[in-house]
Amino acid sequence: MRWGRALGIVVALGAFAFVACDDIERDPTTRYYIPPPPDAESDARVAVDAASDADADAGEGGLDAGPDADASVEAGPTGPLLATGSGFHPDADVGNGDHTCVVAGGDAAGVWCWGANDHGQLGLGTSGDGTFAADVATATRIGVDETGLPFDGVEELALGPWHSCARREGVVFCWGQRYSGAQAEPPSALGSDRARPRAIGNLDAARVAAGGPHTCVLKTNGRHVCFGHSTFNELGRAVTGDDACAAPIFYDYHAVAEHTCSGTLLEASPVPGASPPKTRAVAAGEVHSCALAGDRVYCWGTNLGAELGRPGDQSGELVPQEVVTDPDLLTPLDDVTAIASGGKHTCALRQGAVWCWGTNDAGQLGVAADATPRRAFAAAVAGLATVTSLGVAEHVSCAVRADKTAWCWGSDVASLPDGGPITSTPTPTQIKGPGGVGFLTDVVAVAPGLRHVCARKGDGSVWCWGKNDRGQLGDGTTVDSPFPVEVTGLP
Repeated sequence: MRWGRALGIVVALGAFAFVACDDIERDPTTRYYIPPPPDAESDARVAVDAASDADADAGEGGLDAGPDADASVEAGPTGPLLATGSGFHPDADVGNGDHTCVVAGGDAAGVWCWGANDHGQLGLGTSGDGTFAADVATATRIGVDETGLPFDGVEELALGPWHSCARREGVVFCWGQRYSGAQAEPPSALGSDRARPRAIGNLDAARVAAGGPHTCVLKTNGRHVCFGHSTFNELGRAVTGDDACAAPIFYDYHAVAEHTCSGTLLEASPVPGASPPKTRAVAAGEVHSCALAGDRVYCWGTNLGAELGRPGDQSGELVPQEVVTDPDLLTPLDDVTAIASGGKHTCALRQGAVWCWGTNDAGQLGVAADATPRRAFAAAVAGLATVTSLGVAEHVSCAVRADKTAWCWGSDVASLPDGGPITSTPTPTQIKGPGGVGFLTDVVAVAPGLRHVCARKGDGSVWCWGKNDRGQLGDGTTVDSPFPVEVTGLP
């Protein structure tokens, strides 16, 4: 899929009257100063928030807390600390690419990344500018952000195909491709990928999710907001007449004034009801988005691949739709504790079982693709119980069970632990150990990509298997492996 390279519009706010120089001693804890918006913008944003609060009291609020619910969402290291971004590259000459990042290093909580870097998505200060030239085959730490300050203390990672995001202390950072506005700025046609993390202001983020060409953030007040590509309404809000910077915005900090914008923070579309449920998590697929509100799942964006989890053929659903468990729309999917989206399908964790919906062209829903190429309602993946965490990518779904084993189903060698030919399987299959001996054990998290999967073990080591043409296995080579190999370069 090609994303338009619309020329970005940069609105200058003016420089703040302070200077940040390398020889100035900086506070070791308060690393990022994000000034409030000007008074007029502040008044506008307060008015929008007040209107949203009034709507919530009247039962017309966003995916947020109702009048009888706790409206706050506690931030902290509760999001993924291992993430993979993958997708079909719009340029066939570059080919499909994957990259992975992990938070490691104990209290320092640094970020190490490896794999495809054609658009600066590794955050290392380099970009392949649409080529393989800057790919990295071993885990490498992101040393500093775009202002030159240490990039540490990270509490959550979220990776899309060509951009990456992270969260620390309520602040979201993003880097990589800038064509779609997924970094909360006007799209750029200048070919200048953002090769280091940059902070996004005024979000008070509790969770972050990176989709194909868009990003969604769950705020600490329980509301969520999305920005970036919106052709399929995957932002969940009307964008007609949007100013170029009307999404969450960059503000000057440390006297860095490039790419500054002004505008109002716009929240997502409402979920009808007398008491809208509190949003607990967000997930972003290729061109759809989902939220876990209360114990039910709501999705918006395209439904051409059954991504919304209910019958219909909407090309761009603006209002979040409740996912159901039958084609007659009688039973909502409830008791959900976690969600994960990737490509054109989503999976949810419910009472230790995995429930999936959407496109099933490779068996990623846990059923045969030829019999069920897509499914417009959620159903449980057979033969899989006591699941504690999920990982979903294009064509592949994975899970970690309570016994700390990893299981995957779907297509490509990413889902096959037996060294067999490239094919697909709808049956959850336990991942074998290094060299095909035994099984991979002590797994605490799994992050699948388009053609590879990475898993983190309890001792902090990371193991990957599958395709390795972009260095996405992180073992210092570009040799494919059907069995897990250990990522090198981690602390």
